[in-house]
Amino acid sequence: MTVPDKNHIIETLSNKHNCRLTNITRKQIMFEGKCNGQRIVVCTPKSKIHEKGSGWFDLNMAQVEILDEANIAILAVRLEGSKVYYVDFKELRKLITPELIVFSKIIGKHWKFFVWETHIQIQGSKKKFDVQPELVS
Repeated sequence: MTVPDKNHIIETLSNKHNCRLTNITRKQIMFEGKCNGQRIVVCTPKSKIHEKGSGWFDLNMAQVEILDEANIAILAVRLEGSKVYYVDFKELRKLITPELIVFSKIIGKHWKFFVWETHIQIQGSKKKFDVQPELVS
């Protein structure tokens, strides 16, 4: 099973928002552009489906800060099986709290997200953020 290509997702969102999204320097999965005078930031994490039935991705402190500073912030979560979850980061952000931060030597401080078929959960929280995937061909 394939994970949708981030370039295809960026092209789709560029067309939808009538702007040109370009890669943010040293941020492989983050893109930005101007849309009607507003800064739009898109983050495109990807995941395969793991044995327990979910995908997962991490957002580090710097990524969350960049998304927070944008007028329009979109998570385009690319999942194995040609699925993309387009998430309004400003809404999901309401569930991202300091007590849910985890630490690893490789990533540092970050949040871990689990992507199920119909919702996203943050590690350490029982709250669910409802989502629906779009299939990408």
